[in-house]
Amino acid sequence: MDFSNRRRALSLLLSIVFSLCLTACQGGEQDAAENAEPPLGERVENPQNGVALAGVPGFFRLVSNDPSGIVLAPSDAAVPGTLTVKAGEKEIGGINLIAAIEQHKEAVLARQGGDYKGQRELGSQLGTAFYSRGHYLGDDGVALEETIVFLVHPWNDRTLQLVYVYPAGEDSGERIQEQLFGVLGEVEPLGSEPPTTDPTS
Repeated sequence: MDFSNRRRALSLLLSIVFSLCLTACQGGEQDAAENAEPPLGERVENPQNGVALAGVPGFFRLVSNDPSGIVLAPSDAAVPGTLTVKAGEKEIGGINLIAAIEQHKEAVLARQGGDYKGQRELGSQLGTAFYSRGHYLGDDGVALEETIVFLVHPWNDRTLQLVYVYPAGEDSGERIQEQLFGVLGEVEPLGSEPPTTDPTS
C-alpha cells in the first residue's frame, strides 16, 4: 500500500473512531438526561395546613391549594392518581404514629376488596415518619392502592399526612420511592402553630 492509500485508510479509520466516540458521548448524555431528577416547579405554601412545598417535582402538577390541603396529580394527564399533603385533625395527649397506621389499616380492611400491604419506618427532614400501604376497590370496581406517609406535624398537636391514591399496578415502587418520597423531600414547615381565625372576618 503506497503512502496515499495509507493516508486515506488512516483518515477513514480516524473518522470511524470519531463517529463511534461521538455516538457514545451522545448516548451517555441521553442516559444522563433520562436519569436526571425532574426539575422543580414553583414553591407552594399552605398556611391553613402549616406546610409548604419548596418546589413541585417535575413529575407532578399542582391541582389545588386550599384548606383541604395541597393536591398534586401526575404531570401526564393520562396517568391517574392524586397526592394530597394535609394536616390531620387536632389530637389531645400527644401524637401516636403507630396508632395512626393502625387506623389506616382498619380503614383499608373495611373497604371492598381491602388488602393491607404493610408499613415501614422512614427518616425525613421533619423527623421520624412511617408509610402505610393498602389496596381496595374503588367505586368503579378498579383496584386502587393508597399509600400514606404519617409524620408528627410541626405544630405537634396532629399528624402531617401525604396521601397518594393511584391504580394498583406494577409501577408501585416508582410511585412510592420516586414520586411520593420525592414530594416528601420538598415538604417544609410553615409556622410553628395553627393560624388564628379572626371571628370578625
